[in-house]
Amino acid sequence: MISKDDQYWMIKAVEQAKLGNTPFGAVIVNEEEEYTEAYNTTKQDGPVAHAEINAINKLNSLDYTNAARLTLYSTVEPCPMCMSAIVWAGIGKVVYGASIADASEFGRQINITSEEVANKSWYNIALESDVEREKCIELLKK
Repeated sequence: MISKDDQYWMIKAVEQAKLGNTPFGAVIVNEEEEYTEAYNTTKQDGPVAHAEINAINKLNSLDYTNAARLTLYSTVEPCPMCMSAIVWAGIGKVVYGASIADASEFGRQINITSEEVANKSWYNIALESDVEREKCIELLKK
């Protein structure tokens, strides 16, 4: 099986953001490359309906036995709330495009990085930044 790369999955997250007419999209992928995807629905569903939370809420649709083998892709670095939910879900890797600092240029953000939250958790979460960053920043500009 040919494995899809981080750029492939980030483009899926970008597509979700566009589908939701928001800068925020997320995809969670298991080892068999099955996935769930979501976008930010805070305008309809309230302040905690971020893309990452919405994707985590769909985890039961994925087949997995070890959440640490899941990867979450997000167009923007997860905020502290979302990163905490990622920790509680036990997801092992987070890949994002635009950073919290990038997002701060276009709107309000709590300036606590995913790394800061991950470093306070009880297990190692792999973090990868800047994947398709320019495409993700374009979403923020609209």
